[in-house]
Amino acid sequence: MPRTLRELFVDQLRLCGLQASETVGVISELGQKTEYVDAAVAAARALGAGALVLTASSLSSPMLPPYTADGREVAALLAGAGECDLVIDVTVGGLIHSDVRTRITGAGKRMLFVAEPPDVLERLMGSADLRRVVEQGGDRLRAGSTLSVTSAAGTDLVADIAGPDLPITHQWGYVDEPGRWDHWPSGFVACFPHDGTAAGTLVLQPGDALIPWQRYVRDEVRLTVEKGFITEVDGGADAMLLRDYFESWDDPEVWALSHMGWGLLPAARWSAFDVYDPRTLYGQELRSTAGNFMWSTGSNRFADRETPAHLDIPMHGCTVSIDDVTVVRDGHLVEE
Repeated sequence: MPRTLRELFVDQLRLCGLQASETVGVISELGQKTEYVDAAVAAARALGAGALVLTASSLSSPMLPPYTADGREVAALLAGAGECDLVIDVTVGGLIHSDVRTRITGAGKRMLFVAEPPDVLERLMGSADLRRVVEQGGDRLRAGSTLSVTSAAGTDLVADIAGPDLPITHQWGYVDEPGRWDHWPSGFVACFPHDGTAAGTLVLQPGDALIPWQRYVRDEVRLTVEKGFITEVDGGADAMLLRDYFESWDDPEVWALSHMGWGLLPAARWSAFDVYDPRTLYGQELRSTAGNFMWSTGSNRFADRETPAHLDIPMHGCTVSIDDVTVVRDGHLVEE
């Protein structure tokens, strides 16, 4: 029998180490996802913690320009979140790439984004075992100098990841450490290569995913990357649409490559966009599919690039290597 959303939030808050002495802040948008707000508050109270709901008129970034955030609402949210120990983001688009997120976590608060339907949340719940595998992937990245990805379709890309200060994102689906951000559900590791170093070719194939467009690639797209930026987009209909999307922002930053990594969650399925109504999904299942190569465009807070234009593109059938160590071969995880 499917579990209620409240029951799922109780389990999630336990994974996050919520204590009865703590306060949970829920950031929401007016009239949106009210069942998630109610479930989060009820779960916090069931565990003896306090709960505070912070509701703004709108915070989600649109997929096309223009976009202007309301600075007054942002300031009020930051003030309220500063009084909480664990902040749950249930906005429609999420605060992942916003200054709100970095300022909340920078103040030592735990922050969790929740967007997927309840049965996806239940099926892809994080665990200590998943965390261990994700952290192992982060250790591989941290010890490496060059990340490379190839495929039979023609992908051949390299990026510089050398140095102890490489920004690495570990996502295992819960937040139990001060200053940590994660997304429930999640199961992948990614890094932000040194800006301007990625170079080569990325060849998208039918079945790869375009997020947040929430659909699969329909025909081959060949992207040329030079000094960290996409310089050419060749192919058919999907290539034309990608060029149109990038050009619509009239901003050279949207053509930049951002993070790169691979999925580690065995329960996540490539077929999710066809099994569900894709517009009910945020896309975490596709981002987390075990053995994918997942890269992104645009926003990169480590390079002071905060454009709201941002695509995540999980690819199947790739081989991912760190120096001479292969972590994904032909779309399948390589066992330690």
